[in-house]
Amino acid sequence: MFYQIAIEDNGDGFNAEQFASIMEGGVGSSRKREQKKKLINGRPVVGRLGIGLLGIAQISGDFIVASRPKNGKAFAARIHLYDFLKEELDEKTPKIIDVGEYELLEKDLSSFLPEKNGTRIITKLVHPTFTDAFQKSLKAPKFVEPTRDWKEVMSVMSGVQTLRELGDYWKLLWELAASSPIPYLNTNALPGKLIAEMQEQLESYKFSVYLDGLKLAKPIFLKRNPAGYTKHKIDQQRKRVYGKDVDFHGYIIVQEGKQLQPDELRGILVRLKNVAIGYYDPSMLDYRTNQGPRSRWLTGEIYVDDGLEDALNLDRDSFNRFHPEYRVVQDYIHNILTKDVFPEVYKQIEVRTKKRNSDKDKGRQKHLRSILSESLKSPVTLKKTSGGVTAGTKKKLGKLEVSTPDEEALDTKKSNRKLASAVLSIFEVALRENDAMKTREKFKDLLLKLLADW
Repeated sequence: MFYQIAIEDNGDGFNAEQFASIMEGGVGSSRKREQKKKLINGRPVVGRLGIGLLGIAQISGDFIVASRPKNGKAFAARIHLYDFLKEELDEKTPKIIDVGEYELLEKDLSSFLPEKNGTRIITKLVHPTFTDAFQKSLKAPKFVEPTRDWKEVMSVMSGVQTLRELGDYWKLLWELAASSPIPYLNTNALPGKLIAEMQEQLESYKFSVYLDGLKLAKPIFLKRNPAGYTKHKIDQQRKRVYGKDVDFHGYIIVQEGKQLQPDELRGILVRLKNVAIGYYDPSMLDYRTNQGPRSRWLTGEIYVDDGLEDALNLDRDSFNRFHPEYRVVQDYIHNILTKDVFPEVYKQIEVRTKKRNSDKDKGRQKHLRSILSESLKSPVTLKKTSGGVTAGTKKKLGKLEVSTPDEEALDTKKSNRKLASAVLSIFEVALRENDAMKTREKFKDLLLKLLADW
């Protein structure tokens, strides 16, 4: 298992001449950009320097590219990437590209070609450490076999603190789903139709990704958080930077009072032409204000439609953070976080705190009435004495009315005032006993019952 990797699409394919033209351009060739800016179904062209070819180098330096074009003759070619430590290239090699060589295959093409129109890439020699790592991942502490239902798969992912608990295969599922220009599970994957327009656009591309038969979708689905969500939609923005436009849009969402799971979902993910650059950035693009646990509630995606390619590092997996195009996006996001998102988060924290305290107070009042009613064998009502610090009892409309001291008037710490008021109330009830011994016992009994569920 994991000794070979095969990637296949059902696109239009290409012929040997087109393949040779691409290879002869070499990594870094400007010819790579001499192409249409839009593909089938309006899909934007992804890539710039032609280094996508190197994406496979970490796991295999020897692979087959085979294509059956819609129009033209099918072909297959073997590509061998050079060891970067090799000092000299073989001058006798007839076809050399910047980082390796290729040869067109003439025999047994059928074993490599896709059955219908499209292209297939097959690794010949997978690095042993890759195979070993993935085989061991099947024994990860919380590994389970993924189902063929993406919603169930996401349920497993959101049930762990980090994807490391599930192993490398689950990380592959996550990373491929997060990075690909594919739709969300549905329009309601995020509350408030936050991604409705993006979902419509992504679905219009009619582009799908399958891994071992499982159809992937973006790995985010936030619903039913008791404290709700703080949402901020970023409408289409255009910033002018040294004569060039940077266009972007997106969203930021905060899961109030609850850390996002898995950890890999936390932070801001920047997408260029819908393709993720790197991973979710938990630093929120180097946001300088420490938000403590609140930063672990936040996630967001920034879709860059134009610009920012010059800010890409060569690996296309990160940005030059000092590039002016990156800085203009960074400044915009930080401004939103400072002026809009986190102020609203703090406001919601205050609302939840007040409600929590109110609910707690109601529960304590109910508890106090219950133990007093049980002791007095009569229905009891509680009445706060405005400005008073003494308690008392009196009969009123068939009920016993117990006056409780005004908490604000008690000369003690604010955190102790509610308890102090309740203790003085039960003491007043205990004083209704006939002698000191019974009063002492009654007070002790009421006090222990009060503290049992305070």
